Amino acid sequence: MNEVIEQAEQPVRATEAPGDAVVWQTPDYTVVDTALEVTAYSLTAR
Repeated sequence: MNEVIEQAEQPVRATEAPGDAVVWQTPDYTVVDTALEVTAYSLTAR
């Protein structure tokens, strides 16, 4: 008969230095209401 040996696997933990943290910054955006405003914004954002 085959023996089954169970081994508890430890999850791999990423070690990060406190100074290495990357802070997420949201991109700038403008809220527009009409298609004309969308067109004007896209032309000026180039």
